[in-house]
Amino acid sequence: MSNEFDSNRFNDFLEEIREEARAEGPEAEAELAFFEERYRLARELMVRRRQLKLTQARLAKKSGVGQAEISKIESGRSNPTLETLSVLAKALDCRLSLVPVG
Repeated sequence: MSNEFDSNRFNDFLEEIREEARAEGPEAEAELAFFEERYRLARELMVRRRQLKLTQARLAKKSGVGQAEISKIESGRSNPTLETLSVLAKALDCRLSLVPVG
């Protein structure tokens, strides 16, 4: 029950941030969209790595991307290049693509 409560509070918090961005205008909305996508991608990379039962260290060895950089990407503290994302995607048996919203 605690996780559901925490999840609801977090979702409420996110909605407040979205409302603030809408009130501030297009530039704030664009910045928020950037951060949401960065964290979405970071989460997807981590989920895929775990599905393959790879540690960050094993993914680093397989991809050639440093373990510290993988950690930063997964925690949303890094802004990886397209090249880095492509290398990680390949090591995770994935590919990068644009997916329509909705």
